Formats: sequence, C-alpha cells, structure tokens
Amino acid sequence: MISYHMLLPFGHQLDGFLQIENSFSFICSDCSGASCTLVSALSAYTGEGAPKIRFVITVAGQNEPLYVSHDYRMGKSGEYTFQTWRVPPLFLPNMKLKVCVNIPKGTVLSVKNFGTSKDSGVKDLTVGPRHNAHLGFWGIAPDNTLPAFELAAVCGFPACIVVPKVTKDGIFVCLHDDKAISRTARDSDGNAPGEPLAVKDLTYDELLQWEFGSHKNKIYKGTKIPLLSDFFNLCAKTGMRPMFSTHPALTREQWQKVKDMLQKRGLLKNFHIKSFELEQLKMAYSVFGTEIDGYTYDIDTWNDSLIDELLAVGIDSCACRVGMEVRFDDYTEQIAASIRNAGLFAAAWRIKRRDFDEYER
Repeated sequence: MISYHMLLPFGHQLDGFLQIENSFSFICSDCSGASCTLVSALSAYTGEGAPKIRFVITVAGQNEPLYVSHDYRMGKSGEYTFQTWRVPPLFLPNMKLKVCVNIPKGTVLSVKNFGTSKDSGVKDLTVGPRHNAHLGFWGIAPDNTLPAFELAAVCGFPACIVVPKVTKDGIFVCLHDDKAISRTARDSDGNAPGEPLAVKDLTYDELLQWEFGSHKNKIYKGTKIPLLSDFFNLCAKTGMRPMFSTHPALTREQWQKVKDMLQKRGLLKNFHIKSFELEQLKMAYSVFGTEIDGYTYDIDTWNDSLIDELLAVGIDSCACRVGMEVRFDDYTEQIAASIRNAGLFAAAWRIKRRDFDEYER
C-alpha cells in the first residue's frame, strides 16, 4: 500500500500534498490483483525544466529490470497523469514498480493507491486520438500472447490489435509472423525450431508442443499460443475493443466464423478491421457491412490514388468509421489533410518515438 508517510523523507506536506524539493524515488511492492498506482504532478515549468518521470519494473530473482521507460516530460499547469498500472498477478508475480521523479523546486506531486477500486474494466474516454496496443503490451510481455493482451487491458488501452492465423485443422489462433513461428516459439529447452514452421502447416495440438513466452523473459516460460476465442473472451470481460490486422488473408468462410464468434460475445459493434490488402477489406465488408466499428486501409507507401481506391469499395463512412493508416515516419500534414478532406479518419502505424516533440507531431 502506497501512503504519503512513505514519501515524507523526500519533502513535506502542504495542504495534503507533498512538496518536493528536488527529486526522489519510491518502490511499490504491493502491486498485485487490482492494485494500481497513479502518479500526477502540478507544475508551472515547461521545456527542459519540466518534471520528468521514469518507471522501472523488476521481478524478484531477476538481475536485470523487466522494463525501464525513458524519461517522460510532464506538461504545464494542471494535473498531468502519466500512467495507471493495474498488474495481473497471474502474469507478473513478485513484481515491483519503482517510480523515479525528477522535478524542479516547488512542484506539487501526489501519489495515490487505487487498490480498492472495483472498476477494472477499460473505459474509452479518449478525446482525439485513439491509442491502440499492437499485439498487446509487448514492451513488457511477449507479443501476441494472453499476458500481453491482459496487460494492455489492465493498463487502460481502449483497443488491442491482433493478427489472426488459422491452423491446419481450422483452429483460430493469434500470431504475428506469417511464414514461420521461429521468432517466438521455443521448445522445453529454450531452443527455436530448427526449420521454418508456419501455423497453416501445423495442427493446434502440434502448436501446443511449443511455448511462446521465454524468448521475451523466463518468467513467461510455458506461455502457449493463444486461441482467438480467448482474446475475444478477454475483450468481452474488460471492454477492450478487438481489432484485426489481417495478414495473410482470410477466406469468406473464415470471416463468417469470426463474425459468429463476435456476435456470441456481444463484440460485433466494437470490432475493427485493418489491412494492407484492399481485397481483404472488400471481403470483410461483404460479410460485416457496417455492423462493426469500422475499417482501416493500411498504407506502406503513400500515393494520392489510394484514397479513391478505398472509396471505391463502397463502405458507408457515415454508418461506421473508415480510415487510412500511414507509416508514421512518412506522415505529413498534407497527407493527413487529404485523408480528412475525403471524409476519412487519419491514423498512423508503428509509433515508437521517444522524443516528446515527435510524438506531439
């Protein structure tokens, strides 16, 4: 339990808040279950003089940290919350969260514990951009696994993007790589497959002979490839929006099976499909129509004719969201304006920038 008296050595209380003189750090060692920690700062400083905050996550018995964030710069005047952490004990046992804060004199900082909160679901309160977790929270957990999906949900991402695959015996699973499972699959001794193995060429039982967690960190050893139904069940439980990035393409029959799975769980209206293949969006639209949240056309290399190609599909953008997603490094205001002027929403993929100014762009 985090309480103010733990932090008093680093400053003094003023009107119920801590007045910090320079910098400090603290460790939250009771981060299990629904517990979470909210850190916020009030400051009149901007630029290099603004408060900076860093998060370090460690696991008992590990020499190296599981995760170290870069320094995040706080904004000006008002309460700015960086992150709310709710840690699933099944996936991150014995975790400790260390928060390091470097702030100018006079900054007011509050630390609160929300462990008694009963509301652990995702609330999409976004005004402006949506932030989607691609393959789950893979900065910490192994990508496209249930631990990553669960962590994305409990850390507040309103949507999670998965890549569906179909096994040789027709079972839907989640895995990013098309041609081989070698990047993330390991045997009981920690060895990757000696030859390329694709999901489509393996039965589900054959896939269960591999684990997909230890390549990221040994605490995830034994993590199995997730069923698509498990991902949908998590979305139904938490309120996180399910999204597809489809590669390779699904058949019409497979799309219909996905629709049935979504309808059964009450997820259809929140479902979103994105693809680099326009033909795949056409196929999906023929099955889902405007019953879902929307469609996104992913663009690897931009040209102006792509907007007309997407509009030719005939998706009614008044009935559901239709957008174009451009590689972040290639984005310009002119491209964004062209997309918006066509009545579409603009999105960016692969935003990994750590520079605050680039993120604002």
